[in-house]
Amino acid sequence: MSVVLLPVETCKALEGIMAKLWWKTGSSTTRSITWMRWGRMCRHKHAGGLGFQSFHDFNLSLLGKQGWQLLTNESSLIGKVFKARYYPNGTFLDARLGNNPNFVWGSVHEAQSIVRAGARRTVGDGFTISILHDPWLPCPVNPYVHSDHPGLQDKTVHSLFRLDDKVWDMEIINDLFSARDRALITSIQLSSNNHSDCWSWRFENSGLFTVKSAYRFLENLKYDWVGDDNTSFWRKMWTLKIPPKVSNFI
Repeated sequence: MSVVLLPVETCKALEGIMAKLWWKTGSSTTRSITWMRWGRMCRHKHAGGLGFQSFHDFNLSLLGKQGWQLLTNESSLIGKVFKARYYPNGTFLDARLGNNPNFVWGSVHEAQSIVRAGARRTVGDGFTISILHDPWLPCPVNPYVHSDHPGLQDKTVHSLFRLDDKVWDMEIINDLFSARDRALITSIQLSSNNHSDCWSWRFENSGLFTVKSAYRFLENLKYDWVGDDNTSFWRKMWTLKIPPKVSNFI
């Protein structure tokens, strides 16, 4: 599941086996009752489910980890091979599936939208971040620059710094960017250290990709998987000192 995208039918069949085992009664002759659909059971316990994992979404999350490695470690052997074959002039984020793709590449490519949703460029020296084509603005909805001034074509973020110091050149920013872009750019705190630009994962405070956070992102697209309300009924229910089978039944 880390390198191959399982067919949806296979995932459903596996989940069906798990559901039958969960609802099975002690007797092999009687037919068990399915009290709740599997999708509801896959919700987080704090959102009214039982915390089972969706096979398909978990499969995509694992593949997302491979996509993250292709994005952040292009110097690896597999990174060099895939880059030369499928995106020689770009990154994994804008790579196309291509004609007659390798099966593993086709599987990893399915997780491209997940990586694209969480990948952000962290500004260091600014030499490798394209102003117009990289997701570097601190905006969860659209991290790309809206302004399309001709003077921004083929320019990197480093060109927005002052020549004598590593601070934003407000004269350039005020001239070339819209109000929305100006506000986002100036909200970025620049470090005095001359470290290189890097990729960061916005769903983790550490900035590192995790399968757990990718899976949470997919589930939140479908419904409120975890929920932020610490006073919710479900959070309180799971802390009650009652037998687990009673909590499960509720």
